[in-house]
Amino acid sequence: MGRSTTLLRFWLLLPYVSSLLFGRVHAANESYITAQAEYNTECKTCPHSLCTNKVAYEYEDVFNATCWTRGTAIVGDNLWLKSEAGCYVAEYDTVEYTGDYTSDLPYCGRASEKQHLTLADATLAYKTECSVCPSINCDVAAYLPEDTDVTLTCWTDQGQVIIDDPYWLKTTNNCYIAEKNLYSSPIAADKSRLDPCGPIPFLELANHLPPEASPSPEDPNPPENSTPEIAPRSPHPLTPTYLINVTVGTEYAPCRSCARETCREERTYEFNQEVWLQCLVENNGTWWSETTDFCYVANKDFWESPEGDYYRNPLCEYFEDPEDEGDDD
Repeated sequence: MGRSTTLLRFWLLLPYVSSLLFGRVHAANESYITAQAEYNTECKTCPHSLCTNKVAYEYEDVFNATCWTRGTAIVGDNLWLKSEAGCYVAEYDTVEYTGDYTSDLPYCGRASEKQHLTLADATLAYKTECSVCPSINCDVAAYLPEDTDVTLTCWTDQGQVIIDDPYWLKTTNNCYIAEKNLYSSPIAADKSRLDPCGPIPFLELANHLPPEASPSPEDPNPPENSTPEIAPRSPHPLTPTYLINVTVGTEYAPCRSCARETCREERTYEFNQEVWLQCLVENNGTWWSETTDFCYVANKDFWESPEGDYYRNPLCEYFEDPEDEGDDD
């Protein structure tokens, strides 16, 4: 009697026991995997380089990956991991996993692969460096000449202040430009036209691009459709800044059509007048600066030394099209 009762109980409990066992397997199949950031990286609202950020992970930060999806290919790797924070990190930016995310985690679903962007057009008023993060200490991804048309995707007010403006905007080249350099900003009157970019970590091109993806130093502009593979500038002791202001230190300072004493005088700045500079030109050992009036002043005419490391101004040649040659005398 006791044995029969035991067997009966076993058979009655078998479906329940089976469901528990299968439930544990199912739960294990959908459990998270702890991942670690190999570099400073962005956790994005969708798995594409142009998507806005939800979280900024720093070097060696850990997060729990709950599923995988496909997105922008970073150095040939289009796998992205969804964090428990509800945002996506490129697998390329994480410490190598010994297993296979696509086997060990579920697929996030086809809807996760969609790109969601806000877009607005604008035009640059001045020569502009497009940087991988909104600071003059960040790597320059592209040198854009004045009157370049750009498409903007988001904005941040957490960037380095340029003159009196902390706003920077991200372009479809996957880099940031200072709002101050635009003829007209699409967010000046209505910030809702573009999404906020979210938290932005300090990024370095060397950590996110293969050496072979970089164009030659003679080609400072990124190739079309190069997101996120935008070339870093060639190393140079003069590192970037934007629109620096200096003061005339002579009775008058002629501003010329090109960086030579023989070039025609376009205008004259007076003693102690404040002048805004875009970039530098070196001509036979003499340094010149191009002003926001698009003419050139010899640096000896300023109280300050714009070519010095303190200002970290770029060379004007970085913004030139290699096919355009000759000066306007």
